[in-house]
Amino acid sequence: MEKHLLLTISNDQEASYNLRFIRHFFEELCDVRLTLFYVVPRAPEWMLDARDLAPTRQAVAHMDKIKDSSGKRALEHARRWIVESGCRPDKVETKVVYSKHGTVREISKEAHVGLYDACVLGRRGVSWFGELIEDSVSHRILWGEIDFPVWICRRPETGLNRDILLCVDDTDSSMRMADHVGFMLEGMRRHRVTMFHVRTPDDATNPDTVFDQARSLMVEAGMDADLIDQEVAEARNPVTAILNKGKAGNYTAVATGRAAGAPGTMERLFPGSVSTGLLRRIDDFALWISK
Repeated sequence: MEKHLLLTISNDQEASYNLRFIRHFFEELCDVRLTLFYVVPRAPEWMLDARDLAPTRQAVAHMDKIKDSSGKRALEHARRWIVESGCRPDKVETKVVYSKHGTVREISKEAHVGLYDACVLGRRGVSWFGELIEDSVSHRILWGEIDFPVWICRRPETGLNRDILLCVDDTDSSMRMADHVGFMLEGMRRHRVTMFHVRTPDDATNPDTVFDQARSLMVEAGMDADLIDQEVAEARNPVTAILNKGKAGNYTAVATGRAAGAPGTMERLFPGSVSTGLLRRIDDFALWISK
């Protein structure tokens, strides 16, 4: 089944990290359909109508200028780069929108409307997503809206293999990520998945039960069972254990579920969520997150 990915594009002159990850990860770029998405930065406050925050005529002219220059140029550069890398031109769509409520909210809205299989963020996208770590009412609402898989690409591939480290526990979000990984790797033989469970001193989870459930979901989604491995690690800090395993195995991505709620003040000071901790510390490979 063809996969459809939403890739955020910025003004970086070099190919974005997310484009490079896609080229590295997929053996046949023609197996995926890509929408390259550029958000025109929000107009300054003085250019918005105070009644409904709608752009004034002056703001529209300002954003049109950006759309016709920086946005169009960035999308043309990105499209040309990925087509030259092997993706068929008819598989690559470009799209520009004006930002009325902020870049992250526009990305979230497009991801929902377009029913994409994943939203793939590049270097700038990482900083946008990082805004959600802040503890505020608006960010809590927005955090709740992101109920689709997000791929966060830290840096271009540097000799990594194409395998996935799937972090599993007994949560629903973990199983949804297992299903997502299986779906994305449907019929693809050059990728292996290692299911990885970190057993902390107070962990009462039965790893075998978790592994069986995750494996079943991946196989049902289309992945070959002989490409799935499993491993249990004993550690007090799951984030550190995952990072060490990811680096030692040269995985191209770490996949994990995340809690439904936004991180609070205590978590900002002492990261308790594995996905939040990985987001802050991961650097050598991509991070896949699913709610």
